[in-house]
Amino acid sequence: MIRTPLFLIASFGLLVGCATSSANSQPQNPDAGKVDYDVGQPSSGGSGASDGGSSDNGSGSGSTSSGKAPRGVDATSTSTSTGARPKTIKKIASSKPPKAEEPAADPKTPPKRKGRVDPNGLLGESFSITATTDKLPDFSGAPATLFIAPNLEAGRLPTTLKSPVALRFTGTINITEAAEYKLCTKSSDGSQLLIEGTLVVANDGVHKEAAEACEVVALDPGEYGIEIDSFHVSGAVDLTVSWAKGKEGSPTAIPKTAFYKPEGADDRVKAKK
Repeated sequence: MIRTPLFLIASFGLLVGCATSSANSQPQNPDAGKVDYDVGQPSSGGSGASDGGSSDNGSGSGSTSSGKAPRGVDATSTSTSTGARPKTIKKIASSKPPKAEEPAADPKTPPKRKGRVDPNGLLGESFSITATTDKLPDFSGAPATLFIAPNLEAGRLPTTLKSPVALRFTGTINITEAAEYKLCTKSSDGSQLLIEGTLVVANDGVHKEAAEACEVVALDPGEYGIEIDSFHVSGAVDLTVSWAKGKEGSPTAIPKTAFYKPEGADDRVKAKK
């Protein structure tokens, strides 16, 4: 009666010992269960994101000094008067097809300007600011004055504008030839230039003297919405907007014929007077 239970216990112990020996004899994989976390390493494509998304480094696409977030801007570096070459911003889509270029006037025929409203130029608005302003304001208030600027060439602004003052110019710019255009603002103090709501040139801040910043943007033929903002806290109101074809071009003032006023701009100016 005692011999049978002892036999069963001995058999069970033998089975457990065999199982343990079998498990210990299996080769161990040194990498089993190991997770390799790739922290802070750039991906091979440089995008830093998986399919379905992309990372944003914040260069050229953060909020502007006015608090508005520019859209559709590739990473760029603003070029100042230090001589650094501007980088190209990807193409910006135009809101309208290009306007047809007006034929050259016949010098023998006097122009028929009676009753004709000149469509060219920009709508200018001035805003009151304090002398302690150190960046572009948000332009959310009502303008103090309205006026028409033929273009933003040096010395073409109304002499009635006195600092401290902030300025906003709106309208369209007519592009008739596909090319890379270098766009520049030169101002004392800060300024910026937007095409179709996209920040192209950022030249903000208080400047001891007029400072220039340029960027290159690829544009197809079309009529593009344009906005130029600036602020001036002391001294003369100094603002110039220029362009050139290609990165190596020498910028010259954008002519009046390339700018078109917003619809109803003349009526708004008359109503403000």
